[in-house]
Amino acid sequence: MNSVIRTRLVGVILWLLFATVIAVQLWVVIPGVFVMRLWEDEAFNLTVPLNLLAGHGYTSDGTLSGSALSTFDPRISTGPVVLLPITLVIALGADPVIGGRLVILGFYIALLAGLWILGNRIGGRGTTTGRLAGLIAVCVPLGWNTWASASPIQSPVDILGEVPSAALLIWAIVVFKERPWLAGLFIGLAMQTKLVAALGAPAIAVGVFLTSTGAFWPRAKRVLLCAVVAVVPSALYELWKLVTLGPAGYWSNLREFYWFFKTGGQKITPVPPAAKADALFTTWFSPIWLTVLCFVIVLVVFVLVVWRVIRAVRVAGVRPAEVVARERIALGLVAVVGVLTWSAWWMISRGTPVWPRHPSPGIYTFVPILAALAVAGIVCLWQRQRRTTAARALAVSAAVVLVATVSLQLWGRAQIADQSRYGEDLADQRAAASAISDLDDNKLVSAWGPEVSVVVLSGAHAGLTDVPRLYGTPQLWRNYDSTAAGRQTFQDRLTARCSDVPVREGPYAVCLPKG
Repeated sequence: MNSVIRTRLVGVILWLLFATVIAVQLWVVIPGVFVMRLWEDEAFNLTVPLNLLAGHGYTSDGTLSGSALSTFDPRISTGPVVLLPITLVIALGADPVIGGRLVILGFYIALLAGLWILGNRIGGRGTTTGRLAGLIAVCVPLGWNTWASASPIQSPVDILGEVPSAALLIWAIVVFKERPWLAGLFIGLAMQTKLVAALGAPAIAVGVFLTSTGAFWPRAKRVLLCAVVAVVPSALYELWKLVTLGPAGYWSNLREFYWFFKTGGQKITPVPPAAKADALFTTWFSPIWLTVLCFVIVLVVFVLVVWRVIRAVRVAGVRPAEVVARERIALGLVAVVGVLTWSAWWMISRGTPVWPRHPSPGIYTFVPILAALAVAGIVCLWQRQRRTTAARALAVSAAVVLVATVSLQLWGRAQIADQSRYGEDLADQRAAASAISDLDDNKLVSAWGPEVSVVVLSGAHAGLTDVPRLYGTPQLWRNYDSTAAGRQTFQDRLTARCSDVPVREGPYAVCLPKG
């Protein structure tokens, strides 16, 4: 096969791979925007834009804070960098759910674009290796299985802060070499999207230092510039809170937020670090044995390539080709530091549940970089000047394992792309909410769960049934057992505890409790 035919064949294969990846992404994203049920954390986040537009300020329904309107609610962990743009989109006439998810879609596209750029940079700009590295990188976020968790990310466009914070961190990595101040701004915005994004700052600081030139102090100044700018968004937000709440209210809000950040809002038995470490390998759409094997092979390839480059630099001195290699090493160290920092935090935060959503910003940001580096390392081993059977065997094995892992992860994610929990989708929720909205109740209470989403969609404020001062407020109930016996039990419960049931829609019922 001559070089022209080989080049054309490689080009065709790349285009087919590119089209496949786009198709899978669309297969996941489109149902995520238009079909997937609005789950309660999304609905809770949406109460801030809705209350802001209603003239209540930056306020949630306070569903988890005593079921009263709560200004700067510490239990809303998704920040203003996400919620303010959603407010603007709703103000322009968009449906709150679709508009909110389209805002998150913009962040997700930014995440994929940043990963594509980094993959190309790692593999070599404009080269086949660069394109392959970019393709692998943009696939990795779909492989992390947050769907099956008790606190899920159903799709990358859920109205949550994890994907947007990862997108901002990725762009901080894209620009840190040339513009450390801009990297700092992206870090600061990421922190005001999801505060846990601050865990990405040490890794990016390492990158800024390693890719700077000169002695220690000039490098340190660039890191300091990045850090100072990163503080600005948080300082402005805290000033806004202080002016709005006053000193006493601000201090109380800060204490509440500290408790929520430390515990994730959960009062649970401390989780052993081993359980969370185990989840780092089991929470993927690929089989655990393949995930572990892929991790080991990627680690081996990375170590071998770093060792080879360092040896070449020592022997031959620094040349342009080695500068590229140094940038790869710097990005590799950034990714390693990021993964280790996030993993360490997650394992030592024993008061938070084993929910893969919590470390997902770190997974979405740093693991794709490691995958792109693995692609570059595999090609490097295959093309090394002194080729050996062992090197080529390792390169082929690593390529097969990496491709198999990513392919199975994409397949697993695509399988559940249109599956909603509780057997309901967004249209079902809207039907129930429409029936409830005819009651014109300003407040409805319910258990924390799918009922909250329907209450928010109906236009009422959402409270919880366990708040004593709300006894007597109309309640929204849901039947979770669709069998004949389950339906009868639900009906008996309504008859026993409700003076009237003005709305029955699907599994939902509005109960006017007996005095």
